[in-house]
Amino acid sequence: MPTLEGWFATIKQIDMNIKSIIIVLIISIFVSCSDSNNKEVENNTWKHKVLVEEVIQTGSYTYLLISENGSTEWIAVSSMDAKVNDILYYNSGLEMIDFHSKELQRTFDKLLLVQVISDDESGMKSETRTQYVNNKPTQNTIATIPDNGKNTDTVTLTELFNNTNKYNGKRILVSGNVVKVNPNIMGRNWVHIKDGKSSYDLTITTNDNVKIDDVVTFEGVITLNKDFGAGYKYPIIMEEGILK
Repeated sequence: MPTLEGWFATIKQIDMNIKSIIIVLIISIFVSCSDSNNKEVENNTWKHKVLVEEVIQTGSYTYLLISENGSTEWIAVSSMDAKVNDILYYNSGLEMIDFHSKELQRTFDKLLLVQVISDDESGMKSETRTQYVNNKPTQNTIATIPDNGKNTDTVTLTELFNNTNKYNGKRILVSGNVVKVNPNIMGRNWVHIKDGKSSYDLTITTNDNVKIDDVVTFEGVITLNKDFGAGYKYPIIMEEGILK
């Protein structure tokens, strides 16, 4: 009959074997999932094909009400150009419950934060919305604009976004680094600027021409809750921008 020490040795060996089996199973599952994800990327497939029902633009995010298979939900993506009736594709997102947007002064019961989204079913990177957004300069390359920009009357973006009602309907000066330009949409150019000291992104409509990375000063009228139709809604925007 085995001794007590022999039983413990046998149990220990069984325990080691079980651990080895578990480790092998975990590795197998991980490799299987990895292969599955790689195949998904290689085949350029998307899990979700959605229709844009509503668009709300803010300084940092684009909020989209999307529909898929008869159901609707709100998603948020990095600032991008989108309009009602666009068809977009994405795979997954981070679900947020009772998400509050300070810029919108609105709480979403449920919101999906989507990192990668495309308007191209084939998934070709040159055509994806995501790459277009990521073509903006990184924060490290955005010039830090002095508090008064090129003019002592310049309003900083932090001051503007923190006191929107104060500047509503007023013509002011703002300075910043151009991070995105969308030319010739609805008869005007749409310029996004940042000042390098905050995350605020101000949209300016103008007839003047600028390019990404330009350091600019614009004079224009601040408007709140502007709805241009076709899904273009902005809680704050500068209109009639004139390059100084």
